[in-house]
Amino acid sequence: MKILKTGLLLSALSIFLLSCKTSAQSSTIQSVTYSETFGRGGATSVTATKDSLEASARGGKMSEFPSFKKKMSSKDWQKLISGLDISLLEATKSGERRGLYDGSDEIFRIKTSEKEYEFYNVPAESAGYKQLEQLKKALNNLVSQNKQ
Repeated sequence: MKILKTGLLLSALSIFLLSCKTSAQSSTIQSVTYSETFGRGGATSVTATKDSLEASARGGKMSEFPSFKKKMSSKDWQKLISGLDISLLEATKSGERRGLYDGSDEIFRIKTSEKEYEFYNVPAESAGYKQLEQLKKALNNLVSQNKQ
């Protein structure tokens, strides 16, 4: 009888745990943005959603950076977000902001259904640095593929 009760209790507990979703599992990425500011020289920004890819540049020295808005394929979107681990983003720390006049800033914004993450100048030793670098490369590749 004791074995039967223990078995039922363990079964109920395992069903409960399997049905629960962590915030990382239930969060879906809605958009990712990579921006770079160059002090007084201007700024560039690339934003991707599941439907669109938008690149823009502001400032005098940004004439070579393309500005466009195009449709994003679902294949490209999945490829882009597949490397992002939300739980790792929770542990990622921002670096120092260099400000408008002191130098350039790298800014990542990742919006999920649960939360919006914003990181400035992530140091190489931070937990999510590698995945953010991969995101930056992937976004820049999409921009170069979609230049007109």
